[in-house]
Amino acid sequence: MGTLRTCLCTLIWVHGLVDAIDSRRPWFPEPVPNVTVIVGKDALLTCVVQDLHHFKVAWVRVSTQTILSIHHRMVTENARITLSYNDHRTWFLHIRNVQETDRGWYMCQINTEPMTSQKGYLQVVVPPKVIDEESSMDLIVKEGSDMILQCKARGYPEPYIMWRREDGQDINYNGITVNVIDGEKLMIRKISRLHMGSYLCVASNGVPPTRSKRINVTVHFPPMLMIPNQLEGARIGVSSKLECHTEANPPSINYWTNERGDMIVSGSRFLDDKIRTGYVCKMILHISNVSTEDFSSYKCVAVNALGETDGIIKLYEITTVVESSNEVIFEGGNYKYSVNVTEVTDYLDGTTGAIYDNVTSYVSSSHTLAHSFILYLILISINDNLLNIV
Repeated sequence: MGTLRTCLCTLIWVHGLVDAIDSRRPWFPEPVPNVTVIVGKDALLTCVVQDLHHFKVAWVRVSTQTILSIHHRMVTENARITLSYNDHRTWFLHIRNVQETDRGWYMCQINTEPMTSQKGYLQVVVPPKVIDEESSMDLIVKEGSDMILQCKARGYPEPYIMWRREDGQDINYNGITVNVIDGEKLMIRKISRLHMGSYLCVASNGVPPTRSKRINVTVHFPPMLMIPNQLEGARIGVSSKLECHTEANPPSINYWTNERGDMIVSGSRFLDDKIRTGYVCKMILHISNVSTEDFSSYKCVAVNALGETDGIIKLYEITTVVESSNEVIFEGGNYKYSVNVTEVTDYLDGTTGAIYDNVTSYVSSSHTLAHSFILYLILISINDNLLNIV
């Protein structure tokens, strides 16, 4: 009888102990942290469990309800996913070489009744990448036409796209001057040669590195020409130069012809010099030891595939400068003019006889065009002698 009573007491004690243990259910002292990782890197999901006892921990992919691991054993056949743990308290799910398909919720669960679980989100971000196949290539457009550039990029989150010039200059964007333009498309109406250059499509989404694509824009236009001085004077035996400025793209063929229409080729006394900067060409015809037959009309010509233009410069002879006590008489070409010496010398430096810087504005504002032109030439040609005239 005593033995039966002892066994009964033991059973009651064991049952109470089991109830006490069961009442201490496993619990999570902290949440499974959400993790953000760049595609291709490794991810680590952490689950902390308190009072696990005889219960088991499992990792589950929520979207597919796929069991990845149960306690110490891996279930998934995905070799990139492994498990580790620390004293049965901290359970780690390792995902190597993370792919975009790994993005989503992951659940850490305990096989209690009912089940105890919590979940964390694995965010997989992708740096931007410009899609060359869907973006504009280098472009040639005719001046005055509309230009459209397009840039496509992918990434996660969706990339933001902006446009800017590679040289940092502002963009004349349909009448507004801006430094940056947002959006996949850049459209400029009535493009001009000033729009020519390299444009950068820049894609960014907060995930390094930012990506860009360079698109070169070439603007074609026929030649245009500007002549600083259409009349040039020279004396026999000295050197002279004639100058034309042209703009053209594609680059023009530039040359000089004489009054008979013959092309001038660099030789003993003629030098055809061209200085090119971008689509601008400065044409300079140097004539050394000017002779009588050189006083003529010269034509500068610029030709490209879109058109042709020319301009004429006349080289005339400065024949006579007559000096007297109170006047200077200038004769050159069809011009003859006398000017009071005092009027001229007022604009010369008393020590060196050099022309003051403001003489050009003086003759422009105080005299007629012909008067200004001739007076200026007089000052240029005889400034070394004027001081001797009293």
